[in-house]
Amino acid sequence: MQAIKQNIIKQGTNIILYNDKSKAEISLINGGSLIQLTLNNSIIIKDFSNIVTYKDSYASAILFPFANRILNGEYEYLNQKYQLEKNSSCNTNAIHGLIYNKPFELTSKENSKHSVSATLTYKQETKENGFPFLFSISITYTLSNNQLDLNVTINNNDNSSFPFTIGWHPYFYSKDITNSILEINSDKEIIHDQEMIPIKTENNKTPYKFKIGNKKLDNCYLLKNNFIGFKTPDYLLKITSSFNNNYIQIYTPNLENHIAIEPITGPSNSFNNKLGLQTLPSKEEFDIQWTIQLKNE
Repeated sequence: MQAIKQNIIKQGTNIILYNDKSKAEISLINGGSLIQLTLNNSIIIKDFSNIVTYKDSYASAILFPFANRILNGEYEYLNQKYQLEKNSSCNTNAIHGLIYNKPFELTSKENSKHSVSATLTYKQETKENGFPFLFSISITYTLSNNQLDLNVTINNNDNSSFPFTIGWHPYFYSKDITNSILEINSDKEIIHDQEMIPIKTENNKTPYKFKIGNKKLDNCYLLKNNFIGFKTPDYLLKITSSFNNNYIQIYTPNLENHIAIEPITGPSNSFNNKLGLQTLPSKEEFDIQWTIQLKNE
């Protein structure tokens, strides 16, 4: 029988979704981020916070209202200049959005015959200097034996429109990352400078399938479809987005047997370079769903 329970830990409150073969643990205190995931007894996402803290890794953070970086934390919208907090490691750029460390509330939960789900909500009720817009965000995690769905709904509660991109920052575990394989359908790569700020888009046909090997990756691609594949010695995943015109950021951290596969609607510095930038009108909403699906070989 599937169930959901609330578990209090020292760092805050977590939500655990589980059944006989699968489990998802989610942090309420760190922006509704996914701490660990097991599907059909295969470990997909591991909790490595005892090695690298969430503050440094942003592991499985929801990236909103921007993904990755904004150069110098500066941007202009509707002829108004804004300054975001510069929170990168060297305090030169704004990084990974504004909700990754916000406290979320469990607002609903549901058990069905084949899945269990929980919805978490955060509401921005005061206007902050760098992004002075009122919004709410709901995150619904739905777990079944072979699949995790992550649905995000953004509501613009402000009297003004606002710019945004959105992304997700999960790190996937493989017992042998060098012999794991990525499947990416892309012919355009975003080229970055030393601070990982995009400088151009380059035609660069990526091999459809390639072994990760010992590559050090921090690459961003414009996808030709809405999914990528990830094959390890233990499992095969299909990672899908409901959004069109998707980008993917691939990053190999200094963490053994892990890789970040980040679906994003726009790359770094989108508030300035406009790549993938969306505008959400006043009183309207935006929905996106990401799915991690365990596939048969």
